[in-house]
Amino acid sequence: MFSIQELNRYSSSVRRKFAEKLAALPAEAVDRNREASFHTMKNILLHMIDNEDWMVNYVVNGKSQEYQRRKWDEYTDMKMVIEHLAEVEEATKAFMARTPPESFTSLVSFRTSRGIEIELSVEECLLQSFTEQLYHLGELIALMWQDNLEPPAMQWFFNNPRKGS
Repeated sequence: MFSIQELNRYSSSVRRKFAEKLAALPAEAVDRNREASFHTMKNILLHMIDNEDWMVNYVVNGKSQEYQRRKWDEYTDMKMVIEHLAEVEEATKAFMARTPPESFTSLVSFRTSRGIEIELSVEECLLQSFTEQLYHLGELIALMWQDNLEPPAMQWFFNNPRKGS
């Protein structure tokens, strides 16, 4: 079986490839309102990044209510999005490095944006961030296909964290 750390490395690798793909597209393509979950492909990517940032840097540390998301319209180009992604990835790597595996079973409580109180283990929070990304990667794939674009390879065997990909 794989660990939550391996899932995180896989997830990060795939998300990075999608970010780079979007950065290679014309700004109009990534900023166009597509009537998707977060309207634009850029905003969908930012949602995935911000979800990990919130979960790893705030929720699992008992500070979920302190999280202040930057307004997405402040990101004027994909370079800024990729810089934000790099900051979040570094923070996640640091969290994974300093957190002993046995503490992943610790419980944390947080309130969703809809006001629902949730209690999950740290591992479940990390898994939630991973599954959130999966949902939205599928959405990005569908939007890319609408423009006849080939999405990046997202399969485990192309992004296997055990192979150093």
